Amino acid sequence: ELRNRIDAALLDDVEAVDGVEVAEGVVENIGTRLIGKDGDAVGNPAGGAPTFGRNWVVDDELNPFDIEVGRPPEADDEVVLDRFSADQGELDVGDRAQVIGETSIEVTVVGIATFGDTDSPGGSTNVMFTTDAAQRYVGEEGRFDAISLRADQGLSEDAIRDRVATQVPGDVEVLTGAEVTEEQQDAFAEGLGFFRTFLVAFAVIALFVGIFIIYNTFNILVAQRVREMALLRAVGASRRQVLGSVVLEAAVVGLVAGALGLVAGVAIAAGLKALFGGIGFDLPSGSLVVTPTTIVVAFVVGLVVSVLSALVPALRASRVPPVAAMRDVAVDRPNSVVRVVAGALLTVISALLIANGLFGDVDNPLLVVGVGALGLVIGIAVLGPLFAGPVSRVIGAPVARLRGVSGRLARLNAARNPSRTSTTAAALMIGVTLVAFITVVAASFKASFEETLAGAVKGDFVVDSGTFGAGSGLPPEVADRIRELPEVDLVGSVRFLLMEVEGDGETVGAITPEAAGPLFDVGLVEGRYEDLDATGIAVFEDKAEELGLGLGDPVPVRFVETGEQQLTVRAIFEDQDLVGDWFVGQAVAEANVADQFDFQDYVQLAPGVTAEEGRRALETVVDDYPTADLLNQEEYRAAQTQPIDQILGLVYVLLSFSVVIALIGIANTLALSVLERTRELGLLRAVGMTRPQM
Repeated sequence: ELRNRIDAALLDDVEAVDGVEVAEGVVENIGTRLIGKDGDAVGNPAGGAPTFGRNWVVDDELNPFDIEVGRPPEADDEVVLDRFSADQGELDVGDRAQVIGETSIEVTVVGIATFGDTDSPGGSTNVMFTTDAAQRYVGEEGRFDAISLRADQGLSEDAIRDRVATQVPGDVEVLTGAEVTEEQQDAFAEGLGFFRTFLVAFAVIALFVGIFIIYNTFNILVAQRVREMALLRAVGASRRQVLGSVVLEAAVVGLVAGALGLVAGVAIAAGLKALFGGIGFDLPSGSLVVTPTTIVVAFVVGLVVSVLSALVPALRASRVPPVAAMRDVAVDRPNSVVRVVAGALLTVISALLIANGLFGDVDNPLLVVGVGALGLVIGIAVLGPLFAGPVSRVIGAPVARLRGVSGRLARLNAARNPSRTSTTAAALMIGVTLVAFITVVAASFKASFEETLAGAVKGDFVVDSGTFGAGSGLPPEVADRIRELPEVDLVGSVRFLLMEVEGDGETVGAITPEAAGPLFDVGLVEGRYEDLDATGIAVFEDKAEELGLGLGDPVPVRFVETGEQQLTVRAIFEDQDLVGDWFVGQAVAEANVADQFDFQDYVQLAPGVTAEEGRRALETVVDDYPTADLLNQEEYRAAQTQPIDQILGLVYVLLSFSVVIALIGIANTLALSVLERTRELGLLRAVGMTRPQM
């Protein structure tokens, strides 16, 4: 929710409310960067936790941080760091450090604090000043972001909230501690929503692969025990009893697997946490949390997946006739008619779903394609036994010629049980399919994004802040100093600001209008960049069509600081890849937003200045700001596509688990196959087959 800062004078009114024991102003800004001892900025706000500048709250009960080493700040140039930031920056009490917000300042570390039992809240970076210094350097003088208060003993949260609400202006929101906590937890959960969905998706994939393995295993077990089950039927066991025995066996296996999987999962989670940090996805500090829900889910999933996977083999076992007790071998006779009809229908329907998701007009194409892909894999797996025999004979032909008798036997063994062969292959097929799919999609998206950047960003150099979003970035003085260089012809900046447009909260870009055309281009359809003054706004052409907007039409907006405003459509554009549905000129940001930060600065060199000369000149400015990166066009495109490589690395790590599961399944199937064929293999050894041939 968009909230404005409040007047610091309101603190006296809150303190005067009957029942308020202590009240303190709170300053908090996410655009603050701490520079470590090695000269690099601490934290990764572009792809990780935020980097906060705060005031040190004096009251121990209101302050969630606890001093571990040192003392609280007392002077304007003194700060307390959270333990995580101090460790990352290799800073200790007494060290000097640089802090960059809207300006750059030198500070002394006088204390290191923890956040409860953890090193920092959610892995964020926290630099804590005195209240006056925080307002001056990272906030706004004479204003607080919030006021925290503690009530007299015996007074409830609801009661003190109601009393305070009657003494403050109507536009000031008063919340209880429980309401604030719930709001923050919801925001944190929403921020991690994609990551959670991402992990759950791969957990489902791993379970899907596991289903094939469990199904195959119980199929083999049932095939091995045909005579045993037939004998049970012959001595009076009912079909229900045979079915129940196999299902109960699967349930016991599932519960044991659930327990082992829970223990192994916790160990893997610890390893993944370290691995994610190694590929650029730093997770919050603190110990791993195993909730009761996790334990219950582990056992339920183990039980349900095992029982469902074993259900078809169990039904097959219950149908074993008593006469089968006299057979020596089990014969694999897949029902070709049923398989052809079911497999073909499922494959065709799934292929149509994929085509509709890719090329049709659907609300959620990703979901449609995903369901289609899942159905296609299952359809191919169902049809697999029909083709496993012929394919095995074709693939095994060279082996049969090269390896003689052992090669011919290998070829025949693979072909004679097509159900087992296809089910075993299907588990690995899923993993390989996903790897191929993700690789192609990632490469395609990366190439498309690079092409978009090459066409839209036209400057010689880009100064990147390493952040993304509103309230953080580079101080505007970076662009101002670059403009003064004789080697530079033109400088343009992009900022982000939070605002409501047409009632929806948006993060909107603010550009330098006079530099927009030469330095970056989003394909103006109507209007001019130069018309984006303090009351102008540009809209994406599809959005304009959706809302019925044209040049000169009013657009109602709301800013945190200035409230309701009305902007006018001054431009319509066709390329939303860089700026989204809306953007404004920097005059709008300067008139309505207190915190001014540049996300990126784009630089065009003066005529006749070489790239080497331009870089040397720009480095004299950029080197003074450790959070800034100076990039040419090629370096810029590589930096912007780096997150794709990080995500791909994460995907491969998670996919590897599916592949490992599939490999375990293949080894398991072959091991059971050997047990099933003990007499056959022993006979081959008896007639002269050597161990290497076997």
